[in-house]
Amino acid sequence: MRPTVLRRVLSLFGDPTPMLTATWLVVALLFTACGRVNTPTQPFTAEWPMEGYGPMRNRGTAEVLTPPLFVQREYPLTDEATNASPVTIAGGLLFAEGDGRLHAVDLSSGEERWQINLPGSFLSPAVIDDTVYVRAEAGEEGYIFALTAANGSKRWQYKFPQVGSSYDNIGGHVTSPVVADGLVLVGAAQTLLALDANSGQEVWSFAAEFPIVSSAAIANDLVYFADFTRLYAVDLTTGQERWRFDHGKLALYFAPILVGDQVALTGYDTIYMLERTSGALLWSTPFAELQVIPAGASGDHLYVKSTNQLWALDLADGQVVWNYTTTNFVSLPAITDDQLYVITRSGGGGQVRALAQSSGAEVWRQDQVDLANAAPVIAGGRVYVRTTDGTVVVFGSS
Repeated sequence: MRPTVLRRVLSLFGDPTPMLTATWLVVALLFTACGRVNTPTQPFTAEWPMEGYGPMRNRGTAEVLTPPLFVQREYPLTDEATNASPVTIAGGLLFAEGDGRLHAVDLSSGEERWQINLPGSFLSPAVIDDTVYVRAEAGEEGYIFALTAANGSKRWQYKFPQVGSSYDNIGGHVTSPVVADGLVLVGAAQTLLALDANSGQEVWSFAAEFPIVSSAAIANDLVYFADFTRLYAVDLTTGQERWRFDHGKLALYFAPILVGDQVALTGYDTIYMLERTSGALLWSTPFAELQVIPAGASGDHLYVKSTNQLWALDLADGQVVWNYTTTNFVSLPAITDDQLYVITRSGGGGQVRALAQSSGAEVWRQDQVDLANAAPVIAGGRVYVRTTDGTVVVFGSS
């Protein structure tokens, strides 16, 4: 892939993505203290347990937030975190990666419970019950680790036979894990693997035609993931292929989006909506040479984004309902009952914004010059964002 193409891919996400090289992902973070700005009125209980919120990866929650929001808490870090991944919230803990380590911080006290050294770089972990599943990659070696959430002790590790690809090392990198029905689904090189969640033993594997470029999404008994030019649906229990959809265009994105009986994917400048069980094409919408990725779904809308634009499409026919444009960058959203929360970059600084689902109109914003590009996460009526100087900032209602 030409360097110009890689730059376009990076600009879409702003924060690390599973198919990018490990060296680009390495950032320096270290939790050292916790500062309280306002006293929270609600306990830190609800969760955002994996990237994309849940196995369907649609970033939609049942949370209800009422702007305006105010800074309720800050978890200071010591070093820059420009390219940090979104945090994970589960079991009263905040999990954040960086500086070759994974950190777990108590949300209520702000104290660091534990940290563990990991090789290379990694993405937002998945936390199920009392286990943390995190991928790590350094050079030509890739791993997934299962850790005890309470103290970070290692339960098992799996080393992938191969990572990366021969296509300028684009695609094929260890993907962000997703856990369902006792299996950990993770891709590397041209293979999707199902590992036993308790032991790390391989249950089945599936070979794709090209390097894998998306994390897996799961609904009912099917697993969905993509290589350069096609989407696969395979049986969750056996790993047998159910169907594939070949769009024939180079596509690099985080994960397909599942909503109801539909699955959304992109082929460079086009969004496709398929029937989830058969792979039949329901509709497609082109975006005039703009590279786009599926960004989320809620209610009657599918959300699609480019580097600096976010669209809401009608789930039924793919027609554009509204378009939001900012100067430089808009992140993947975190979605509540009637709003989308995004990080934007314009006017020389960063902003946290809330957009109305119905119209895309801005209903609240907070200017924060040093915001990182990592997508927000929402848990317990609060919005968690990351800053470039190493802080997790928590916004909530007064």
